[in-house]
Amino acid sequence: MNYFTKNLKFLTKTKINQNQLAHLMNTTRQAITSLLKTNDPRANTLIKISDIYNVSIDDLLRKDLEESN
Repeated sequence: MNYFTKNLKFLTKTKINQNQLAHLMNTTRQAITSLLKTNDPRANTLIKISDIYNVSIDDLLRKDLEESN
C-alpha cells in the first residue's frame, strides 16, 4: 500500500468519511471506494482532497499521516 492510499483511508476514518467526501468532491461513494484502491491519483483529485482535508499534496503522497498524529 502506498502512502496516498493509506492516508486517504486514515482520513476517511478519522475526519470526513467517504460519503461526505464524495459529496464534497461532487462524485459518488463508489468513485471514492475506487480511489482508495488507486496508486496513481489524478492531479485534480489530489488538489481537491488536499483542500478538503487541509493537508499538503506532498504529505498525502510522501508521509504517513497516521503516524504523524
